[in-house]
Amino acid sequence: MAVDAQEALRITRTLEARLDKRQAEIKVWNDFYGGEQHRLEFASDRFKAAFGGLFAGFSDNWCQVVCDAPAERMTPLGFRFGTDESGEPLAADKEAQRFWQANGMDAWGRVAMTEMMVKSRSFALTWAENPEDNETEPEITVEDATQCIVAYEPGNRRRRRAALKRFEDEDGRYLYSTLYLPDQVWKWQRRQLTSGLILPSSMALGGWEPRGGGKLDQVVIPNPLGRVPMVELVNRQRLVDDPTPEHKQVMPLQRAVNKLVVDMLVAAEAGAFPARWGAGIDLPKDPVTGQEIDDPEMWRLSVSKMLRASSPQARFGNFQAADLRNFVVGIEMLIEHIAAQSRTPPGYMTGKLVNVNAEAMQESEVGLIAKTKDKITFVGESLEEMIRLCFLVKDDKKRGNDPLVETIWSSVEYRSDAQVVDAVLKKKSLGVPWRQLMEDLGYTPSQITRMEAMLEQDANRAARALAFDGVGDLGPVAPAAGNPALDPAVA
Repeated sequence: MAVDAQEALRITRTLEARLDKRQAEIKVWNDFYGGEQHRLEFASDRFKAAFGGLFAGFSDNWCQVVCDAPAERMTPLGFRFGTDESGEPLAADKEAQRFWQANGMDAWGRVAMTEMMVKSRSFALTWAENPEDNETEPEITVEDATQCIVAYEPGNRRRRRAALKRFEDEDGRYLYSTLYLPDQVWKWQRRQLTSGLILPSSMALGGWEPRGGGKLDQVVIPNPLGRVPMVELVNRQRLVDDPTPEHKQVMPLQRAVNKLVVDMLVAAEAGAFPARWGAGIDLPKDPVTGQEIDDPEMWRLSVSKMLRASSPQARFGNFQAADLRNFVVGIEMLIEHIAAQSRTPPGYMTGKLVNVNAEAMQESEVGLIAKTKDKITFVGESLEEMIRLCFLVKDDKKRGNDPLVETIWSSVEYRSDAQVVDAVLKKKSLGVPWRQLMEDLGYTPSQITRMEAMLEQDANRAARALAFDGVGDLGPVAPAAGNPALDPAVA
């Protein structure tokens, strides 16, 4: 349903207010991930007196590990669309793969996963230079949580009502915003002072004015897709509460780790080296004044110096050095708590994997694998809507409205090649189709399609070779290369 300019401005201001409300939290989460927000917040006065600003940028950062561990395992490989007219399951859609590859989503998709872990949300915008032209190609861009927001219909978290993207130009003189509605797109701009204040001339429109200085009715363009073209990728989806970043629950523990580390540095500076003492020592006297000379350099020992005393009652000794292992035990305990609460494998946190067998490794990763599988279930729904929008750009309403589209994911488990091949051979004995076996081996849809063509070429080449040798009955043709156990003709 189309809206007029005043209603579009009202929606823009409403979404902008919600977006502004999120900024402070997102900055804290992002700073923790980068190791900036939590640095030395618990540093004591003794630490500051001992080191000053020497360790101002110090951070023993575990938040980054917690966020990166699941993100690096979330790799979309392609999309498939239900079944064909005969009811047979379809292979990965080649055109969907072309959209994905043409927009560099192999790389930007990873960025989207990481941003989602760090900031609780990331966004994917699907549009085109000329969306009314069916020959145009869809453009997919990954958007940041500080710039975008999506609003949903009341009572329905799946139906997008509107979306807003707000961004700044290079010199900071203008803010731009784009409001996406199901059937309209409105474009605004806002002039800023260097302090970020809004100029009075644009206050009548809540700070926004038509982009390019045109009239209000000239900033709207039609949205032929019939849907809001921005989708939200959400971490830790909730029913009522807002999503949270992956490292939110371990942020207090991160502060405590830094506290113990800086305390250990203070102890190392003050008492980790054994202090020496001497008693009953006759100090040399000044020949003029007769006063004892207490020269600090006399007690500063090195490899080339030694202490000597003329008095037989002189004694020397060392104070016991501070034991830093108490700090280490506390730090390790906190890191173990971080690993347990975030379900991050201990191998990511300690790096002490020595003589660990494959079964023990898999056991330690059960928590990470389980939570990552939950995440790809929800993220996959958003990516499927994104790819449907790509087909709507091409005016392909069949695939653009297909509810059976499915995201193909790379395995979230890390296993050796021998383990993977052994599992695939066992699945083959149960009758699992060849293409599914290839997906289980980790090949992308493009690689599988290329392998099918190569197998056909090998079979034709073998047939020609047999015919050239004068063999009358060629019989069944086997591929000349590859693993016969995984041959689709045999499978």
